[in-house]
Amino acid sequence: MRILVTGAEGFVGSNLIPQLVKDHEVIALDYLVNRDRSNLPEEVPYINRDLSQIDVSEIPEADLVIHLATISVERISETPVYKDVNISSMYKILEYVIRSNADLIFSSSASVYGSGINFTETSPLNPLSAYSLTKILEEQHAKFCSDTYGLNVTVLRYSNCYGDTSYIENKFYPGKKGVIRIFTEKALRNEVLPVIRNQSRDFTFIDDIVSATQSVIGLKGFNIFNVGTGIETKVETLVDIIGQALDKKTSFATIPPRKIDNLSRRSLNIDKISELWKPRYMPQEGIELYIKRLREK
Repeated sequence: MRILVTGAEGFVGSNLIPQLVKDHEVIALDYLVNRDRSNLPEEVPYINRDLSQIDVSEIPEADLVIHLATISVERISETPVYKDVNISSMYKILEYVIRSNADLIFSSSASVYGSGINFTETSPLNPLSAYSLTKILEEQHAKFCSDTYGLNVTVLRYSNCYGDTSYIENKFYPGKKGVIRIFTEKALRNEVLPVIRNQSRDFTFIDDIVSATQSVIGLKGFNIFNVGTGIETKVETLVDIIGQALDKKTSFATIPPRKIDNLSRRSLNIDKISELWKPRYMPQEGIELYIKRLREK
C-alpha cells in the first residue's frame, strides 16, 4: 500500500513513518525551514510544501492518507489566523482523497470534549479553544465527504501524547513541547517544575499512539475512536514519576492556569477501539522508556 503522511516531521509522524515503511511505501509531506535537519529516514520520498497552499495535483497518488498536519493550540493562540491553515489543509486533503479515491485517517484531539472524565465518542463536544474548534470542523467536513462520496474515513481523537524526541523549531509552523517533555528537560537541568495544580489528563505514550493508528488501517466507512489509556493522571503526580524514572529528587512550584484550553480534568473511555487495539504503556512505564530514549538521543 502507498501511504501519504502529512505532518510527517512532527511528533506522531516521525515516530509512525519508521514503522509504516516496514510494510508499505510511504510519501512524507511537511513544511521545513531546513530540510537538512530532519526527523525522518533519508530514503523516504519527501514533499516540502505548505499543505494549505499546495495544488493537490502535485501530490503523487496514494491508497491511504494519514493526515497528522496541524498547528497546535499554543501557536493558534499566539497567531489566531493559523486556525485557517488547519481548515485549509483539511480542505486540500479532502480534495485529494476524493480525487484519488483514497482512504483517510485523521488525527483529531481529545480536546474536542472540553473538561470531564470517561468521555465516549458520543459525548457532547465542548471546545475551549480555537484549536479544538478547528478539529471539530475538520471532523465534520470529513464526515460530510465520507457520506457524500463514499470515502473510508477514520477519525482518531488522541489524548495528550508524550514521548517526543523530535526537533521542534525546524518547521515553518513550529511544533510544541508537551508537559512531560517540558518537565523531563527541566528535571534533567535540576530546575523546579512549573505545575498547574488540580489538573489531570489521560497521558498516552507515543508507541501506543503509533500502534493505535496502524490498527485502523483498512477500516471501511466512517469511524471515530478515542485513543488514550482510560486512566486519569494528575499533573502533580508526573513530578514524582519523572523523579523516580530519573532517580533524582524533583520539586515543583505552582503556576496560574493557562488562559487557553484551560480544563481541570480529562480522561477517555476507550471501549470502542478495544476490539482493535489496547494501550500497552501506563504513565509509569511510558515515562521510564521515554526518558531512556531522550538520554540516548
